[in-house]
Amino acid sequence: MRKKTIKRNLMPFLLVATVILLILNVNHHSVSRLFPAPIGQAAQLYLAPVEIMALMSKSQSPSSAAVAPTRLIPTTSAKQPLMVGWILDSGATNISSVMNETPGLNVLSPKWFHVDGPNGAISGIPERTIIQQAHNNHQQVWAVVDNGFNGSFSHSILQYQDQQDMLIGHIVKLAVTYHLDGINLDFEGLLPIDRWNYSRFVNELAVKLHVHQIQLSVDLPPDYVAGTNNGPYNHAAIAKAADYVVLMGYDEYWLGDPKAGPTASLPWVRLAVNDFLKTGVPANKLILGIPFYAEDWTVNQKGKVLSSIALSALESSQLVNQLHTHIVWNAKEGVYFTAYRYQKSWHEIWLENRRTLMLFAELARNDKLAGLASWYLGLESKATWLSVLHTLRSPSIID
Repeated sequence: MRKKTIKRNLMPFLLVATVILLILNVNHHSVSRLFPAPIGQAAQLYLAPVEIMALMSKSQSPSSAAVAPTRLIPTTSAKQPLMVGWILDSGATNISSVMNETPGLNVLSPKWFHVDGPNGAISGIPERTIIQQAHNNHQQVWAVVDNGFNGSFSHSILQYQDQQDMLIGHIVKLAVTYHLDGINLDFEGLLPIDRWNYSRFVNELAVKLHVHQIQLSVDLPPDYVAGTNNGPYNHAAIAKAADYVVLMGYDEYWLGDPKAGPTASLPWVRLAVNDFLKTGVPANKLILGIPFYAEDWTVNQKGKVLSSIALSALESSQLVNQLHTHIVWNAKEGVYFTAYRYQKSWHEIWLENRRTLMLFAELARNDKLAGLASWYLGLESKATWLSVLHTLRSPSIID
């Protein structure tokens, strides 16, 4: 094979040699006038014969060679998965500190904007210094726009086209003014009646943002019943319009449930991911949201939930260490479990710690999802962050 290739490329080599000899007899400024653009550029690289051969050995007609721009095509490489970090704190100093503790973060998503009235009213002011710091670190900034988890209020906007359009105009203006790379839309608790309205809103917002090369990601909760995507969030329509869909893979059990349980068990998260993939969200657009927190449940003697307190991943680990309580790995759920007694009350904690979070990262990697999003930065230890990062970006064993 190698000999055939050399013979086939012999003529381009002779042409290159002729070109070089001609170039030596003209000054540098006349090169572009004597030769078509590709040859003129190759002539200026005559001291690098490898690049010349790459340019001249392409099969193309004389006419196409005269008009096509010449570029050295970079080698292909796999796109790095996204590590998105939501952040609740809006202060520049605290955000900057958290960013320094999360190496490998490539998308910062601060909770900056809140829809708080009709006619496109939005509250919240971004921190320009944080945006600049992120850009200096080659990180994107996707500012969160939320609806306060208020379905009725959201309906009063989504049901009218003019209200939608005013809100869209305000979001786009803010994104352009503050040089944002993206908007993260977090409209939770929507009413089923707004299924079409919200899809229209997402589509129009995406179109307007894309004019300015600004991306749109949309946060969505898991379906109540897998495979029946008939609620307010039309997976296929939203995924078609937006750049990314973020599956909020947490709150499997919460205060409204009668029994305590994991914030996010592995089977539940896997089921939600598969459901999104089957209902119209492409894997390369799907970002898996993971929790950096757990619930400390207070239960009665029959196991019924009385109350709960959210603990950061770091706080829950510290609590377990302080109490010297025994933790057990629940292989079925993919989480650790512990129980303890305090002031005559029983407590249960399902720990989605480093081991569980690495399993989530492995799931995202093996399913070739777009990446992970963590709720939220600052709740985890640096060791946990690095473990999740390395798991997500390591080669898949099933490739």
